[in-house]
Amino acid sequence: MIPGPASPGWVRGDAAGFVPGAVALLAVTGIWAWWGWRQGAFFGEVLYPGSIALLGLLAALLLVAPWQGRLRGAAAVSFLALLGLAAWTGASVAWTPTQDVAVEDAARALIYAVSFALGIWTCQLLGRRMLLSAAPMAVAGAIVAIGTVATLWTGSNVVEYLEQDGTLRFPLGYRNAAVAFFLIAVFPMLVLASNRDTDWRLRALLLGSTTMAIELAVLAQSRGSVLALVAGLAVFLAVSKERLRALMWLALAALPVLPALPLLLDVFQSGGENTAASLGPLQDAGAAMALSGLAGALIGGLRTRTEDRIWVSARAKRAVGGGLLALCGLAVAAVAFALATTEGGPAGFADRSIDEFTSGGTPEVRDQGTRYGFNLGSNRGDFWRVSLDDAADDPLLGTGAGGFQITYLRERQSDLTPDDPHSVEMQMLGELGLPGLLLLAAFLGGATAGAMRSRRLGPSAAALSAAALGAGAYWLAQASIDWIWIYPGITAPVVMLVGAACAPALLRPDPRPRRRAPRLLGVALLAAAALALVPLFMSERFANDGSRTRASDPDHAFSQFDRAQSLNPWADRPALEEAVLAEEQGDLERALAAIREAQRRKPDFWGSHYLAARILASTDLVAARYELERARELNPMSPEVRDLRAELSEAAGRQANREPGSGTGG
Repeated sequence: MIPGPASPGWVRGDAAGFVPGAVALLAVTGIWAWWGWRQGAFFGEVLYPGSIALLGLLAALLLVAPWQGRLRGAAAVSFLALLGLAAWTGASVAWTPTQDVAVEDAARALIYAVSFALGIWTCQLLGRRMLLSAAPMAVAGAIVAIGTVATLWTGSNVVEYLEQDGTLRFPLGYRNAAVAFFLIAVFPMLVLASNRDTDWRLRALLLGSTTMAIELAVLAQSRGSVLALVAGLAVFLAVSKERLRALMWLALAALPVLPALPLLLDVFQSGGENTAASLGPLQDAGAAMALSGLAGALIGGLRTRTEDRIWVSARAKRAVGGGLLALCGLAVAAVAFALATTEGGPAGFADRSIDEFTSGGTPEVRDQGTRYGFNLGSNRGDFWRVSLDDAADDPLLGTGAGGFQITYLRERQSDLTPDDPHSVEMQMLGELGLPGLLLLAAFLGGATAGAMRSRRLGPSAAALSAAALGAGAYWLAQASIDWIWIYPGITAPVVMLVGAACAPALLRPDPRPRRRAPRLLGVALLAAAALALVPLFMSERFANDGSRTRASDPDHAFSQFDRAQSLNPWADRPALEEAVLAEEQGDLERALAAIREAQRRKPDFWGSHYLAARILASTDLVAARYELERARELNPMSPEVRDLRAELSEAAGRQANREPGSGTGG
């Protein structure tokens, strides 16, 4: 028999574990908010210190917190799959052409496993207040949403805030990532806001934050977010045991968005893109979001203070539920009718969609006034073609973590230079082979099964499962068509939330005495992992400091680049930056030495060969042309390579004309 939330085990958890659980939640909330504000922890200078903190937090729980569960079944499969994925990614250092990426990706996967474990443990520590496990993502989302709205309202750095087409990129640095962060946070926000046991002031704040999160998503206008949101809401409502209540609170959050929509859409429609012309519309949108967020909070507060006075009979609830079901049916029927009456019918629509998807390029939609629509045009078809080719070439190993960026430059049919294939499934298959894809599937399947098993254990567990699976469905839908996996600020909070949803089913009614030896071993392993990340973090900091000071203090920058190289034996970036700086300083010997070091670390990167050709052009034309041909093999569509190739050909012609005997003398 699975223990329920009122069993003695939960009582002991409340008494002995709530304090460490609450402290852990506060710490994780701070990390998620910091990561969300600092570009989703995409870059190592933010990723590594946050990761070290998470490793330390799990080690602290091992030392002081009670554990009354047993990691088994689907949750164990999910956790071990994440650890296996981290290990397999790290092992790909042996065959990948981008060893630095493999090390960084392995660190990400390890942190996702740690986040999953933290979710399980903190939920068990919270006992009957397990729903607070959703607070880190919800509160972090609220903090970042409020900070973003305030920044857009009062700030002036339009280039930092907007993409080139005038859509929101702040604060995660990328339109689709920003949307994912805010909309994923909506699910735990709604669950906590609608929960009667949550303090009414927090409920009001979360509802207002939900309003702002929705508005920020509108401002970003991510086409992929529409599909992801439909998937997330469908799963959320299907899993929730209080669908009507969830829908009502979603409607309350969405209501203040309606009057703000014209101002939100005007940022894209104004045509200012990310120039000064967009500043006025953007600040107006920020003011509108602040006011509508306040209105959402007031609506939430009013609702929490009056909900006990409003009684709805079971018959009325069934009637409303039936009406909502009928509306969904009408919506499906309307879509079916539209497909049936479109040119060529459903088959014609499917053919046109496939053509749009495979033709490449982003459609021009500015004349429509919005980026939302049914045009599927993008370059993802070309990305995925290369990934599938990589998997076919080596189904077992793939190219190794990060290998896609090397292969794609060589085989691309577009002018883009992506670092990954914009799909977590394609990334795993192409870079890590079938083992990587199977480990990802095991994690997803185990997490889903574990959360569904907990759903039967009472209203709190059911609500937590709904939040986790709704957020997880959104994440998976968008990660399948975008590069969300490598954003720890998005993925780690989702993984922790799903881990928390698995926790209730793992409780053991008769906790065994704490065994010290396994815990100390775990602490030692976590400490070793944290120590291994320190030099990677310091290397990133030194390299960034060198980049910042290169113009004002070249000697200091050279020193920082050297220190960065010594701390990370796989990264080629510090050596390349040193080479560029040395070239600017006229020290060609030092520049070439740095380039050779970069080529040793990443021999298949076209940029180091191009840079070598550019530097050698003035001293050794033959060697320069050799390096440039190597760069051309690795990146045949590069305009930089094409232009330098023309320059070297002209230089070779002039040199031949100057050689003795080359003239036409009598």
